[in-house]
Amino acid sequence: MVGAAVVERVLCVVDRCLRGQFPDDYYKRCLYASFGVHDLLQAMGHRPAVVGGNFLAFVVSRDQRQATMQGYASDSGEHSHYWVELDGAIIDLGTYYLPIGSSFPASEMQAMFWDTGYRMPKGLKYAPDAHYASPEVAHLEPHIIEKMMLFLAACHARMAQPLVKPKIGKWLVTSPSSIKKAAIKGDLWARAVMRYESMPAEPLPF
Repeated sequence: MVGAAVVERVLCVVDRCLRGQFPDDYYKRCLYASFGVHDLLQAMGHRPAVVGGNFLAFVVSRDQRQATMQGYASDSGEHSHYWVELDGAIIDLGTYYLPIGSSFPASEMQAMFWDTGYRMPKGLKYAPDAHYASPEVAHLEPHIIEKMMLFLAACHARMAQPLVKPKIGKWLVTSPSSIKKAAIKGDLWARAVMRYESMPAEPLPF
């Protein structure tokens, strides 16, 4: 299985390239993010898949007074969210970006490298609709293709350079124990997710 350090470096490269090419709305570009992660991992000899579907995560305000399940609505693809799966793990920048577009000032969240061998907490929900083992840029909308080609070229160019401190966020969400460890250290989102686990289930849109 691919190591966390490799995934973190890939996510860091993709994040920097998203911010460079789409400074105003990089956090909404999950289709580009998933293609970038897929392309870089594939170039290393791995066999990832881009997954399209629905996604929700528990978002909590900085003052801890507001909390809701929030997700994305994609402008550029047929699914509301896109992420990558590899060797039974979900790899996604979506959680990391979710607080930026939140309807209230939200506590920071971290990127996903979740081992699907573990049950996901109630505060995280991924519902895949379609798997693309070899997603083709040529199959995208014509207005996206050119931007995607530029983006993927930038990802490969940056990946080839030495990265100074290739960190994305403060920790990776990998398992229930990673959330518990962060909660013990005082992470507001991790604490909220653990509290939400014991609350009565609310109806979700999917």
